[in-house]
Amino acid sequence: MSEQTLLEINHLVKSFGDLEVLKDINVKVKEGEVVCVIGPSGSGKSTFLRCINQLEEPTAGEVIYKGTNLCESKEGIRSFREEVGMVFQRFNLFPLKNVLDNVTLAPVLTKHMNKKDAEIKAMQLLEKVGLSSKAKAKPDMLSGGQQQRVAIARALAMEPKALLFDEPTSALDPELVGEVLNVMKDLAEEGMTMIIVTHEMAFARDVADRVIFMADGYIVEEGAPADVFNNPKEERTKAFLSRFLES
Repeated sequence: MSEQTLLEINHLVKSFGDLEVLKDINVKVKEGEVVCVIGPSGSGKSTFLRCINQLEEPTAGEVIYKGTNLCESKEGIRSFREEVGMVFQRFNLFPLKNVLDNVTLAPVLTKHMNKKDAEIKAMQLLEKVGLSSKAKAKPDMLSGGQQQRVAIARALAMEPKALLFDEPTSALDPELVGEVLNVMKDLAEEGMTMIIVTHEMAFARDVADRVIFMADGYIVEEGAPADVFNNPKEERTKAFLSRFLES
């Protein structure tokens, strides 16, 4: 992991009408760092990710990437989205396009990559996620776990500097979760910068460099996984983790 800061979030606030969902969030993410964000449903975790890539417009604060505040720069947002991929809960694959076309579309359209080169790269990525044999299949012919692995390959096709994951396994049947987490573990070992909102506590404990616990729109606690899981300082963290610590 580098000491270079890739992403800096300062005093981030997000309100929907009178409801304040994020309250003064401050986070720095280093190149090569894996940050897992955990916490109860409704704590603001997914909104936090969506504010980072400006799918939601922050009410206040800064999201700084490569020295540019994305909250003030449309050009900065475009550059950010080309360099930082996002993997969603619900896969968001194009249903009428086959797997190969889903993976090649963005590099061809946004990076103007030659289609043949894009297909060669896509096949390498599908091999990486164990799905090269499904290149010509439509998404509805795949299991949820397979669709999510295609979504990860699609994000990797843009050669991202970082990836954001919004609860990537929460829509999957339990027996399919492991195949997606294994791909993410491989990415972590390769040094990919990742911010992962997850309910998979064992994964967060084993793979993250840092764990952030959110509740009620605040960052309640953060630190190394061993510290947060084994010696949580805050009562709110202890209460949330108690069922996992007992197992």
